[in-house]
Amino acid sequence: MPTPKILIITPYAGRTGSEMMIGYLLNRFDRKCFQMALCTLQPGELLNDIPKDVPTFTAPSHFSIIQKLQNKFGENPITSYLKKVQKAYQADVWYFNTLVPSFLLPLAQELGVKIVTHFHELPMEYLALKADVFRNIITQSDLIIGCSEVVCQRIREAGGQRIELCHSLIDQSRIQINPTRVEELKADLKIKPDEFVWVMSGQATYRKGFDLLPDFATELQGTRARIIWLGQLLDDGLVEYTRQKLKHNTGIRVDVMGIQREDYYAYLSLANGFLLTSREDPFPLVMIEAATLAKPIVAFPSGGVIEFVQEGMGEVPDSWNVRDVVTSMKKVMNNQLALSEVASQNRARQFDVSAIVSRWETLMAQL
Repeated sequence: MPTPKILIITPYAGRTGSEMMIGYLLNRFDRKCFQMALCTLQPGELLNDIPKDVPTFTAPSHFSIIQKLQNKFGENPITSYLKKVQKAYQADVWYFNTLVPSFLLPLAQELGVKIVTHFHELPMEYLALKADVFRNIITQSDLIIGCSEVVCQRIREAGGQRIELCHSLIDQSRIQINPTRVEELKADLKIKPDEFVWVMSGQATYRKGFDLLPDFATELQGTRARIIWLGQLLDDGLVEYTRQKLKHNTGIRVDVMGIQREDYYAYLSLANGFLLTSREDPFPLVMIEAATLAKPIVAFPSGGVIEFVQEGMGEVPDSWNVRDVVTSMKKVMNNQLALSEVASQNRARQFDVSAIVSRWETLMAQL
């Protein structure tokens, strides 16, 4: 019996958590059970990390004059390209990684392939979809995978069907720390021995709570805390507003470092704690990475962090008030919480790709 062919369609092949997760799975899935291919709607650096035995396809993102004319008269270059990919690869399943490819649902139905939709989103991101697209994707997918229990619950509340949980994951073997480099970064940043460094990593957006940094800085004034933000800085007014506000901040020091690919884990390692400022976050990979490095976690109750953080790992206050989160941060800094590095690392191991890939394969085998 031939092994099922699954075509994973992903938005950008970038370094976002939802796409890194797919990259980890493509490196670990059982080749005896499935054949996998990846199609990205835009080229990205994740393509360099895809195993050689997984075919990759890149849809047109910069259209030629002819393609622009075709699009004007109703022939979308992306759907035309996917038809060619399907003819060549003959996939049994199209796997939409995130809601971005959901506009391809009618094409998948036209071609007679099964549809898996992997939700990495909570309601704040549903705004990007038209009502009928959202309704169809939650009721007509052959399988919906939610990356956390809270994501699954939101889909159920909206009338979604055929929903299964498969938590987001990381590849812990990739977390390699160079102690020399960590000390170099501490020296470059002039981190004092008595300072308590909190790190946050994410795209600088409203959803991720980037604009709350000045409020945290003010509330932490007079403490030994310091905050480092890692992640993409968008060229928009919210980022500029926040950075200008931080320039005039009289509270603690906040370092906005931007993307740090080479030194990413070194920055996580130099921190004393992990601060998740997100207003909404399904199941952030950086949270698992921080626990792998035994960093205590403090966060708003923004989503998956509620089901991830257990006793001894930090605190998630039931509040959206910055002041209440700062109170939890102070408890950590002043040793007023019972913390266990072992508890954090044991919990993180439950979300390593080696622990979760079998669950994912079981779901794929049911199609």
